[in-house]
Amino acid sequence: MCMFVNILYVCDYICFRLLSSKCFFTMEMIFLQKQEAQVVAQCGPALNTAVYRKFGCTTILHGMDATSLDISTDSKLKVIPVERYSIRLPKGLRVEVWKDDLTTHKVDAVVNAANEDLNHCGGLAAALVQAGGQLIQQESDKITKHKNMKVSTGEAVVTSAGRLPCKKIIHAVGPRVSPNATSLGIDDASKLLAKAIDSILKKAEEENLKSVAIPALSSGIFNFPLKRCADIIVSRLKKYDDSYARNKISEVHLVNHDDPSVSEMVRACKEFLGTPAPTPKTYSGAVGASGSAHLSPVKLSQVTLHTKKGYIEKQKTFVTVNTITPDLSLSYGAVSNAILKKAGSKLQNEVWTYSGKCKLGDVLRTKGYDLTSKFVYHVLCAHRTSGIKVEQALADVVSECLRMAVKDNCFSIAFPAIGCGGLGFSKSEAAQIMTKAVKDFSSSYKGNCMEVHFVIYPSEEETFQAFAEQHASLQQPSLYASTSYTGQNESSTYEKEYNTSTPCIELGARFPEAQQAAKRWIKDILNIARVSTNYIIRNNHVLHFGLQEHEELPSLLDKFKVGLQVFFNDGQAGIKITGSPSGVASAVLEVEAMCCKVQEAYAQAEEAAMLYSLVRWRCKDCSQLETPEINAALEKAYLAGSESKVIDSDIRVDFTFNEVHTKQPAGRYKIERICFFKHYFAGTRSSTKSYFERKLKDHSRYQNKFGDAGLHVVREETVENQALKQLFELNRKRISGGQSVHYQRVPAQFCQLVSWVGFQREYAPPDEQGYGQGIYFSGSVRSAMSMWKGMEEEEFVYIIEAEVLTGRDTQGSPDLIVPPPTSDPLIHYDSVKGGTDTIVIFNGHQALPLSIYTCKKTKA
Repeated sequence: MCMFVNILYVCDYICFRLLSSKCFFTMEMIFLQKQEAQVVAQCGPALNTAVYRKFGCTTILHGMDATSLDISTDSKLKVIPVERYSIRLPKGLRVEVWKDDLTTHKVDAVVNAANEDLNHCGGLAAALVQAGGQLIQQESDKITKHKNMKVSTGEAVVTSAGRLPCKKIIHAVGPRVSPNATSLGIDDASKLLAKAIDSILKKAEEENLKSVAIPALSSGIFNFPLKRCADIIVSRLKKYDDSYARNKISEVHLVNHDDPSVSEMVRACKEFLGTPAPTPKTYSGAVGASGSAHLSPVKLSQVTLHTKKGYIEKQKTFVTVNTITPDLSLSYGAVSNAILKKAGSKLQNEVWTYSGKCKLGDVLRTKGYDLTSKFVYHVLCAHRTSGIKVEQALADVVSECLRMAVKDNCFSIAFPAIGCGGLGFSKSEAAQIMTKAVKDFSSSYKGNCMEVHFVIYPSEEETFQAFAEQHASLQQPSLYASTSYTGQNESSTYEKEYNTSTPCIELGARFPEAQQAAKRWIKDILNIARVSTNYIIRNNHVLHFGLQEHEELPSLLDKFKVGLQVFFNDGQAGIKITGSPSGVASAVLEVEAMCCKVQEAYAQAEEAAMLYSLVRWRCKDCSQLETPEINAALEKAYLAGSESKVIDSDIRVDFTFNEVHTKQPAGRYKIERICFFKHYFAGTRSSTKSYFERKLKDHSRYQNKFGDAGLHVVREETVENQALKQLFELNRKRISGGQSVHYQRVPAQFCQLVSWVGFQREYAPPDEQGYGQGIYFSGSVRSAMSMWKGMEEEEFVYIIEAEVLTGRDTQGSPDLIVPPPTSDPLIHYDSVKGGTDTIVIFNGHQALPLSIYTCKKTKA
């Protein structure tokens, strides 16, 4: 069964280095109930972001097709429009069957499955209002208020469509039957359903509407049998065509987003209206924003191939494939240049980072930037006349793109016609090689459903015909039947696929304890979807929400029908979310992801300031390089071993020759790297390719001090951070005396941040901040466990051991935001204390992280 595939958001710099250096230690499946799967399918990217940044784990979602889960309101889960049947009846009425999202289907009017009160609070009705706006509900309320009564079953009314791409909405009230209805009850309801279809057609005529889209009315939560529903709808359309010399309505589209309903509509149309010629058909009246025309998709096992006319730079797939020349310039070639113009200059900058590191046959991965796609894969192909086996080379790059997409958790990919331009392949050669490569890939691919799109420019008719011929060659009768869902056999095929795929989350991690912690967190969140109507997220990074976050928060209210309350009490900030269980769970995932992104941005700003104080990249002829952000980017690229770093489309820094190359104006200038302090390495590049790392260490000798606190150490990692060490040494010179080892308990998601940019008060505020609003440490692991009791729900305990400069201290108090002054008002204490072994500092660089201990609570 096809799945909704998440986008695995992998951060460029905060990535957990232990994960990137080795393969995952273990994988585990978390199986989901339907309401849990609905939440995950809607918020897959948010789940991935939160799980990766909190626990360093990856997630892949299986068995979560939006159609099978009855999810039609989320913009991330758009159904690809596919026409499954079309016929023109004797009196002129055209009847078409579509698999599509009714909120985006382009006709004069769409039909809403309404209730008698016209209260559009769930299902398709809610989706239409969400997409079209509250005007739809307001006009509906006026209708019921004006009539002072409900709309009778079998009747229909009309409102405007708001923002929907149609003129009107026809709200039809279909019959409602019980799950155990008798045959007599079904017969009575059938008459009302027929009446509702007649009412729809009558209203369309009265409003002078030429095309109408009708769903499988009453067949969902109203429990009317789907097969009989399809028979009634189609038979009423046939009667409508038979009854008029000339129809006022020219087209009726039977539109549903789930395959069982589409299949039944096709079956009924064949039985009542006849079987049209089974030839591949271009889309009629449904050309999207890209201006594309499609052939009927072909399913090759778990791979679905789409061939269409369109613009590659406008495709809404997770991956866009580009062809690129060996000099890595995106300005050459129609495809490459179009992608560059759409994506922006940052795309070219990232491509240039591969200079000197790639060869023919390579596939270069970059971000998508201003494209809709998450990634762009740039393929380096040999010319047709070169000495290598170019046919196999072209097939190899197509296969490599598909493999990379799977590895990147991206299950939709758009290819241009590779090789038809400057590479010298004939159009038929390129089409044959690329199509065969996809077919060969599909024969061995056993993963989740992959959508592959061949996108041909609209003006390239010969190229499109070449690809269309190869596309048609794949449409063998048995295969075509199994993918088109037309007839009895297709229905059983669909059911078989549906039952073999259970919604689940595949969770991967380098360490089993990280996996178990992530698993528990996921289950806690999903448990909300079943029972909880409120949830509190505690994260001080809420205080750093900017304009973008404050614009996104209100959208969650409308999207998930929840209430949000931001709070700040006793030094702790957070958001309280209330609403229905599924709405609360969905909003929690989205807000958690927002917090993770904000805390990363906060850490990046801290990093830029930290490196700017330690090392400086200077070019007297190019002063625009000397900002903290650019300085940090250059330093990280240098330590990572990069040969060059592109700052923008006009500036490239060459680390091999310590030169800055500019285009406007053209020039070459010297740049130098100046280290201000000896403890921050000034010589050769770091062997770790960074200024910090975490190393695994034998922890057996540390068990005693943790055993006293009721903990068992399962892993110790030493923290080595040259930048933090230098800043700590500078503070050591300023602060005399009072140096000791202390401990802090942090949530799992902040371990890497502490290793990266040091201690921050936002990371681990204790439950009670009775001694000031600073950074708290305890003198023992046992007292740390007592101070941070608010994290008891976590399965694993994370303790950070640090060297702390306490200097001159005094008793703390809750109102302190900086240390109080000494007897000299111009001189402040270095820290404050509380209780027997609590110390509070107000400058994070007074503490140096030494080790991170992952612990498990021992049984009493």
